Amino acid sequence: MSIKCIASGQKGGVGKSTLTILTARVAPVLGIRLAIIDLAMGNPSTSLNLLGNLPSHTLATYVIGASKINEVINVISTWHGPIYLVPSGRGDLSLVSEHGEFKERFNSLINYLIDRVEVDHVLIDFPSFEPSINELFSEALSNCDVIYPVGIQDLGSVMALRNLLNFARKSSIDIGRPMINMFRESLGKQWITTVGKLASSEPVVIHYDPWVIRWIHDGNGQYGIGIKEALTYVVRDILS
Repeated sequence: MSIKCIASGQKGGVGKSTLTILTARVAPVLGIRLAIIDLAMGNPSTSLNLLGNLPSHTLATYVIGASKINEVINVISTWHGPIYLVPSGRGDLSLVSEHGEFKERFNSLINYLIDRVEVDHVLIDFPSFEPSINELFSEALSNCDVIYPVGIQDLGSVMALRNLLNFARKSSIDIGRPMINMFRESLGKQWITTVGKLASSEPVVIHYDPWVIRWIHDGNGQYGIGIKEALTYVVRDILS
């Protein structure tokens, strides 16, 4: 069992939630019991996609003591087995910041998923944040066994990954194979070299494919090269 985390540092919009949703859909097919914790409080795209709506019991209501632990774990049935989701909601971040005892209750939630629900992996979908400055998310990041860094061809993204990876090393967190998402060769391959040096591991490249998001979110669209690359990354790296 391991706690795996998908993060990008302070850069948003790089495809973390899309990758989380794809991982959630693939895991049951492989016979893997996967729990997702949607930590993107305020922008709960993962929760909305997997549930279709936002429930009244969320990670935040558990952290502030308004929900029981079993009330916030949603069991999503699929043809191949269940997905376990702890959703977030809009406005949850301010709620937790003002009233919650985040660290202790977050740890209890992870332990419950491991010991009682008996999942094989806990996958945490992080929002964009600056490690070591944002205390709440840095505490959550410290729970990770492995961080999978996700970035795009953008200078701000590379700087965000550098800060994220420095924090991971200082916290003795393993760094999984990084990913450059929505890659365009026309912008140059030096991005691969740069990210590889930062992470000490050659990144996976997922080429820009206009069908990726549509295919992952609603099952429609063409099966393009980007989808094949994303599936390979999920199966070989995140769910290995």
